Amino acid sequence: MPYFLNTIEAGQTIEVHKSFTKFTGKIERSGKSKTTPEQIEKINEINAQNKLTRIINANFAFGDYHIIATYKKDLRADPEQAKKEIKKFLRQLKAEYKKVGSELKYVQVTEYKNKVIHHHLIINNVKGQNITTIVRKLWTRGTTHFTPLDNTGQYKTLAEYLIKETAKTYKEKNGGQMQRYSCSRNLKKPVTKTKIVKSNRWAADPKPIKGYYIDMDTLHNGVNPFTGREYQRYTMIKIPPIQKRRGINDRA
Repeated sequence: MPYFLNTIEAGQTIEVHKSFTKFTGKIERSGKSKTTPEQIEKINEINAQNKLTRIINANFAFGDYHIIATYKKDLRADPEQAKKEIKKFLRQLKAEYKKVGSELKYVQVTEYKNKVIHHHLIINNVKGQNITTIVRKLWTRGTTHFTPLDNTGQYKTLAEYLIKETAKTYKEKNGGQMQRYSCSRNLKKPVTKTKIVKSNRWAADPKPIKGYYIDMDTLHNGVNPFTGREYQRYTMIKIPPIQKRRGINDRA
């Protein structure tokens, strides 16, 4: 019986999914067996993490920034005010990027449940510009902490952190966040491809394509509990140029 080979290309990463049922990009729920609210919540969280990982991987890279923007004690805002403040800030930042002939790309997350309210931002850097100075000039409500993205191209850990960071806020439907994060409209979408492989099996120990290595933490061989069919999934990551020069093998 042939199987489906599904790939999702996002920046420097390629997710690979092999199964005997077509991959939809989401963890499937069972329509036949009873699913508990806890299981649904866990599935939704994993789906959100996967989706955000692909968005970040497809649009951001080495040298871009993860920013945490906080409020001074005497300038703290309630959730509704904070929503207005971050919109104003992003509007001003977009204008600053436009002045230097660039376009702002961002992912934005706000957290306040059981914590002092603060914002997380992932923004693109601009060559030849001091983005940290521009951000600090515009964000006058408190402090900003910058963490440059590394050169791995795989930002799964950051995506998981942001989804977990906002989990309590997201659950609070009345007055809380109705979405986990917001994005600029100019972000690229991950590219999904599907093909049918005329074989009834695949190697349990897959090989990456040339120039990539397999993130072994993502390699899973198993049986889908909802369909009863075998599957394999893993993520390949492009080898950074500096690693190539050192002669790292294509095989993980």
